[in-house]
Amino acid sequence: MFEKEAEDNKPPYACCSFNTDCELWKDGFQKGAEFGYNKANEWHYVKDGDLPKDMENVIINALDYGINTCYVAHRLNGKWRSNCSFEIFVRVVAWKEIVLPKEN
Repeated sequence: MFEKEAEDNKPPYACCSFNTDCELWKDGFQKGAEFGYNKANEWHYVKDGDLPKDMENVIINALDYGINTCYVAHRLNGKWRSNCSFEIFVRVVAWKEIVLPKEN
């Protein structure tokens, strides 16, 4: 699915020579970087049936205790569990992957 979206969003390309400033190439790199960043920070909604793998640490958006709050948690046997306590979350709305920075 990601590959199809990337193909649909690809920018136009131009031949870069000494007589041009290659604006289309720069625009293409910028759009590609923004597209990748946005996909990495995308929320997945539980109501759509989009769930992470078991034991995968993710950030969740939960409505437990009547407050909309984010936690680090994972799923195990169909239940959302906190990584910081033994708490189980019942009303999880959305989740997203934890994206760590890469070392240079």
